Amino acid sequence: MKDELDLASALALLCSELTPLDGIEQLSLAAAATRYLAQDLISPLDLPPFDNSAMDGFAVRAADCKFEASLTYVGTALAGHPFATRLGVGQTVRIMTGAPLPEGADAVVIREDAIEEQNSIKVPAEIEAGSNVRLRAEHIAAGQSVLAAGTRLGAAELGLAAAIGVTRVAAHRRLRVAIASTGDELADPPQRLSMYASYDANRPMLARACDALGFEARDRGICADQSGALRGLIETALDDGFDALLVSGGSAQGDADIVRQAATIRFIPMNLRPGRGVAFGRFAHAGRTLALFGLPGNAVAAFIAFHLLIVPALCHLAGGRARVPVHVPLPLACAARAKAGRIDYRRARFVTASGGRLAVQPLAMQGSAMLRTVTEADALIAVGPATAYQAGELIPTVLLAALPG
Repeated sequence: MKDELDLASALALLCSELTPLDGIEQLSLAAAATRYLAQDLISPLDLPPFDNSAMDGFAVRAADCKFEASLTYVGTALAGHPFATRLGVGQTVRIMTGAPLPEGADAVVIREDAIEEQNSIKVPAEIEAGSNVRLRAEHIAAGQSVLAAGTRLGAAELGLAAAIGVTRVAAHRRLRVAIASTGDELADPPQRLSMYASYDANRPMLARACDALGFEARDRGICADQSGALRGLIETALDDGFDALLVSGGSAQGDADIVRQAATIRFIPMNLRPGRGVAFGRFAHAGRTLALFGLPGNAVAAFIAFHLLIVPALCHLAGGRARVPVHVPLPLACAARAKAGRIDYRRARFVTASGGRLAVQPLAMQGSAMLRTVTEADALIAVGPATAYQAGELIPTVLLAALPG
């Protein structure tokens, strides 16, 4: 439908109405894991801080390395233990990876390329200046920004901060997320199921994903299908200082869909299937603000809408950058059909196609409540908006392993 938004447009709309957290904390690197930088991280030093060897081998003067040149061995340089004397004409120093390059040397012959003799080495070929050498500041120069504000501090980012000698960083405070489900038909184990009831899968699923993102997630239980219960849920979340409230179920057009019926919450229609869209509302009280995101009740639809749209919006709210998950073009293993104009995210597995190429094979069962299919899949494939696709045709693919949780 023409009024339905695509994924990027829906995300832009949400972000336009969300103000990132203003609380900034000075944290140790250990405490800053999974947080979002509030300021650019500037390196106070050069990296590497000195010219050093990229390989185990022999430090040489490139000008001395003619075909089958013989160089006299005069010492050793180890990481943390430099060779202190300037390298003379026709001389070489045994050098280990990371060791400072001796003064006068401008290249390293790797050990496998040198012919070692008793007190000398023979170089079987010419070598260019700079070969197998890491130059000072070739990676990072002092004063350079190495991580931009909004960057999430994962393992590599924390390692980089440590490598430039940083011990504390300015980061946004941790996003606080309340999670609830609506539905009189829902229950939690070990409670015995009454007739026509089912256990709620969405809250544990969403809580785990929020934990993986580094958010502070709290389970607020099951909300009854009553408008007063929803109002109470929102008021309590505000009073308790939550920044966001995730509510699954109640966002469709049924008689008991209390989220969509609320006057202050609007539905954002999307051409994304399963799910068709999300609900959104903003609330404020006593200086606190709360963003409500209403997800579909069916578990697969909730999983897809949450990861493709709500996660980037929450990252923006937390002080990070909002990005639609990367869609990698991969060939279809078989033909596929779709309804015109819609983007249908289907679960798929990786298979080996002809010629040894990686391809994606849609699972046979694609029901929006069949959460088991997500556990059996490797990816989500975006089938549409065309109606027919042939085997071998490239299809946008979201790798499940890249999603949080």
